Amino acid sequence: MYLVTAQEMRNLDEYAIDSLGIPDVVLMEQAGKGVAQEIIANYPSPGVAVVLCGTGNNGGDGWVVARHLLFAGWQVKVWLVGNEERLTSAARTFYKVCSQLTSIYTYSSEQLSILTKHLQSAEIIVDALLGTGTTGKLRPLMQEVVHVVNQQQHAAVVAVDLPTGVNADTGEVCSSAIKAERTVTFAYPKWGHFLRPGADYCGEVKVVDIGLPPSIPFSLIPQAQLIQPTLWQEQMKSRDPWGHKGTYGHLLIIGGARGMLGAVTMAGEAAYRMGAGMVTLTVPEGQATALMAKVTQEMVWPWSGNHTFTVESAELFSERASRFSAVAIGPGLGRFTDEQAWLKKLLPAIQAPLVLDADALNILAKDLTLLEERSHPTVLTPHPGEMARLLGCSVAEVESSRQQVARELAMRSGATVVLKGRYTVVAHPSGKQLLNTTGSPALAKAGSGDLLTGMLGALLAQRIPVEQAVPMAVYYHGQAGQRASQLTTPHSVRYSDLLHALGELDWT
Repeated sequence: MYLVTAQEMRNLDEYAIDSLGIPDVVLMEQAGKGVAQEIIANYPSPGVAVVLCGTGNNGGDGWVVARHLLFAGWQVKVWLVGNEERLTSAARTFYKVCSQLTSIYTYSSEQLSILTKHLQSAEIIVDALLGTGTTGKLRPLMQEVVHVVNQQQHAAVVAVDLPTGVNADTGEVCSSAIKAERTVTFAYPKWGHFLRPGADYCGEVKVVDIGLPPSIPFSLIPQAQLIQPTLWQEQMKSRDPWGHKGTYGHLLIIGGARGMLGAVTMAGEAAYRMGAGMVTLTVPEGQATALMAKVTQEMVWPWSGNHTFTVESAELFSERASRFSAVAIGPGLGRFTDEQAWLKKLLPAIQAPLVLDADALNILAKDLTLLEERSHPTVLTPHPGEMARLLGCSVAEVESSRQQVARELAMRSGATVVLKGRYTVVAHPSGKQLLNTTGSPALAKAGSGDLLTGMLGALLAQRIPVEQAVPMAVYYHGQAGQRASQLTTPHSVRYSDLLHALGELDWT
């Protein structure tokens, strides 16, 4: 499913109207009817509904909602917030229909007490004021309405397309926004449904079909998608009965400084859970004995160094380079003297897909040009703090523009970027992006990132293309968090619970 900006959605609407000849009122009728059906399905006992309409097409959807709720036996009180003369052509059509069926109140500050009484008597409030039309601060009259809606505590608020006050592209809330319990959007979800702070105002998001064509001209295809299993279905075949451990790749994981052997161990276990045929863990020589006592299935390859690696240790990779079909660097790596020179020596020798995580990213942040000569796929997996270091900005700047910074880093580095978070953003150097909706607060613990690194490395080691491997790992990592939370609680989930949950997921 595509994930669209406001402009991309406008382009698709215009294509349906101007090129295919679908009247705009047909699309509006489908949109409003879809919202009404969602309300009736989720709140089956008709009561009092207050429908708040703006003058644009979002308001036009609202007039349709009001009509369908009236026909379903609801007592509907409809408000126009704005000047009737500014109604769009399609919205005016349904405004006139609605006015034949019920009284329409026009809001002004003098009407605040009446609106307040209506809202206090309602079971449902429908926000059809602005939708994706929010840009910048709300006008004073609109802010008054938003404020009084948010003050009521009884009614459930249903937003049409997007809560008023939330920017469709960035999730930004400049002044104030309506807090919805449920948002019904059309054809495709918008970025603002998943980016904070806007995501906190949307409640449960439901996408309804409004009759747009399933096939889209190439020039109109949106640049982003939600991560769904259809993206990699051809990769999830049954394992070959004639296969052997070499069939499914050999992953090398480099990390494990003193006190952080657990990170490299967890990454190795996750790699096997994700189907890797062989996994080798490389740690400083001084930590190898402790690691060998800790692991069972993984092989251990010590490199020179005691607590951390020495700069010379990077040269050892060439001795076995041909054995590995993918490499991951970072879990428990730590920081050390000459770390940048170490990475600079190591990267050119790795002629295989590569995942960089944790302190490997912090080392890379000193010089992104270290990736310039790589010809094989590279995946960077920063959390917001690491992303801020990579781009030389603040964490707040990262969190306020997650899709932009992920795209920027991907295009600057030539790597696929996995910006971790509640809704993980995947950005490819081509400019294409994906957003993941699976996950759980259970993943907000040390070690979950190491598991993701192992999962990514395992899929790349199995020679699955990066375009499928990355969303697959991110999606199932989130699903494992959800599954583990069902077996215990998000507070209590440990890495072993996540590994167990991975084994229980439906991979088909």
